[in-house]
Amino acid sequence: MVYKISIVVTGADHGGAIINSPHKPEVGDRLRVGDMEVEVVELTELIPPRGEFHFLHATCKPITTS
Repeated sequence: MVYKISIVVTGADHGGAIINSPHKPEVGDRLRVGDMEVEVVELTELIPPRGEFHFLHATCKPITTS
């Protein structure tokens, strides 16, 4: 399976991204978006799967490190 994930990062000056992943993310998972690490806070299926492709939207928040 290929998960095409549209990502929006709230609370950050980031334009978002579309990434491919062999694994379905879950709420609470951390993803790497360029040089930023984010946490998934909401996950929505955009359209039903088509063959090997699943289309998801993830709302994420930036992970801050002290």
